[in-house]
Amino acid sequence: MKIFVYGTLLKGLQRERALSRSDFLGNGHIKGELYDLGRFPALKAGNNKVFGELYEISEQTLNHLDQIEGFESDNKAESLYIREMTDFHSTDTSEIIITETYYYNRSVIGRSTLIPNGDYRDYRRKQGTLNSY
Repeated sequence: MKIFVYGTLLKGLQRERALSRSDFLGNGHIKGELYDLGRFPALKAGNNKVFGELYEISEQTLNHLDQIEGFESDNKAESLYIREMTDFHSTDTSEIIITETYYYNRSVIGRSTLIPNGDYRDYRRKQGTLNSY
């Protein structure tokens, strides 16, 4: 299956190893709003561009990512993130690919900062925190 990642799972960030056995399919964006929660970002529904990477992953990797993201398919209401379908817009090929990604399942009001350009890696670089976690 295909998964879009936009935060700590990106190449060069602290959880990239979780995707080390997966096939990188390219760079692109989805629609949403990206927030900084401190140690990790939160994706919420919206109309801005959120940039990231697309991977082809195994069932074993999917189960590992579900654990990392706090997603329980049989208990979505209590999950930290919810895995849902979305349209990935490839910047490499201009095609639109149906994929899944993780949306934050809590409120961001009063505890987060909007990342205006939708690029978590760039945001961390500008904050001077790219390699600090």
